[in-house]
Formats: sequence, structure tokens, C-alpha cells
Amino acid sequence: MFVIQQLYYQLSVLQQQLADCTKRLQEIEQKLQGQSASTPPIHIEKIEYNFDQLKIETLEGTLSIGLSPSDLSNHENVEIPGWPIKSVQQDQLISHARNYLTEQIPIVFSEHSQIVDPNGSPLSEDVLINQLMNQLPGRIEHLKANHEGQTPPSDELLKALIERDLSHALQSLHAQQPNVKGE
Repeated sequence: MFVIQQLYYQLSVLQQQLADCTKRLQEIEQKLQGQSASTPPIHIEKIEYNFDQLKIETLEGTLSIGLSPSDLSNHENVEIPGWPIKSVQQDQLISHARNYLTEQIPIVFSEHSQIVDPNGSPLSEDVLINQLMNQLPGRIEHLKANHEGQTPPSDELLKALIERDLSHALQSLHAQQPNVKGE
């Protein structure tokens, strides 16, 4: 008999819950119908935008990424002005880069009797090193600013990136050298 009483009690509780749910469902349906009647639906079929209507009055500035041999032909002394930021880290990176260039220039241009710029004018190793070194502080700041990560790039990473960029610049200039020794 006790089991039947428990079943009867559970059945009455479930009936009450069902009645409450049915009542809430009806209230929600009524609210939804009231809202849809007061707010008409919005249909967007087509959006057109004409870029020729965009008016740019002035576009100024310079975008320089790395060093290319064509840049050397346009300037006697290639510099990036306005980079007064110096630090111990930057001084160490610049010293490392100068050592790297001093070692690499004779290797990269070993088969050439002289280094020439894209216009054919002779370019001494010292002038080439100075032109590249003048751009280095700006390049270091660019590498730091564009580093992907939450912490600043390490010294070793910066050294590797600088070596990569300098190597690319030297290889680009090497590819434009016209004369090989013995020709």
C-alpha cells in the first residue's frame, strides 16, 4: 500500500509541474505574439557601396620595409631620420650587426673585383656598411613593434631577424652585380 501512495504522490507532483509548464508556455507565446505584432520584421535585400564615392584628399608618408638595392641607387646616404631611441640592448644589436656585415660582405662579394650600386657606381665596403647601419635603429624598432607575442622579442631573436634582413639586403645587391673577376 505504501508503494501505491508514493506513486500517487509522484503522479500528482508531475501533474502540477506539467500544469505550471503549460501555463508558462502560454504566457511566453502571448508575449511573443505581442512583440511580433508591434515590431515589423526587417528585410535587407541588397546593400550597395561604390568605392568611387570615397574621396581621399591627401595621402602622404613613406613605407619602407627593409633595404633594397634600388634604394641605394636613389640616395647617396641612405638614412632613416627621427630615430633617436638608443638603449644598451640597441647598442649591442648594432655592434653585432656591424660585426656580421664586416664578416659577410667579403664573403658575399668575393667573386667581384668591386661592389657597384645599381647605377654602376663603385661602392666601398665601408660606405655600404654605413648605409646599412644608418637604417638599423629604425629596423630594430620595426622588428620590436611587429613582434607577435605578449613579451618583447629576446636579444637572440632580434639578432637572428637582423641577420636575416641584412643577409637579404646583401644577396639582393649581389644579384645586381654586373662583373665577375676574370671576365
